[in-house]
Amino acid sequence: MSTSQISRRYARALFDLISEGTNVREDLAAVAAVASEAEVAALLVSPEYPVSLKQQVIIKASGGKISAEIERLVALLAERNKVALLPEIADMVDEMIHQAESELEADVTVASSMDEALQDKLSKALTASTGKKVRLSISEDKSILGGMVVRIGDRKIDYSLRTKLAGLRRALAS
Repeated sequence: MSTSQISRRYARALFDLISEGTNVREDLAAVAAVASEAEVAALLVSPEYPVSLKQQVIIKASGGKISAEIERLVALLAERNKVALLPEIADMVDEMIHQAESELEADVTVASSMDEALQDKLSKALTASTGKKVRLSISEDKSILGGMVVRIGDRKIDYSLRTKLAGLRRALAS
């Protein structure tokens, strides 16, 4: 079983446990951030350190005051030597919460920055297209030359100038 499948199982179990009004999302993000740090990650995968130490490092480094659900998750992952999966589990739980709230995140790559009006227009168009509220996460990549590339989940909409030019190049070559 791949690590992604394992992470998805833990994420699904945690998602099923959490209820509205809890701060599990923030606690999980804090714990995942700690587990992502290079020094901590090295300690977590090392067989030299006992499970209890790994668990204590994660909990104390993330502020010490985390929810019982997250504390149990950290303990379970530490016992099974899977603490390194925390960042991936956090991402998956976050995605599940967004889906449950009928909210999607669109990763938009543009060649140059977008103004607020264009972002609002794009967000409204994507909301109308998907039937769900869409949050934009915008990044710049000069290599696309112009236009944009939109990723929502496993869907990719490529309106980049680079792709259009490549298509034109193929058409002219044949």
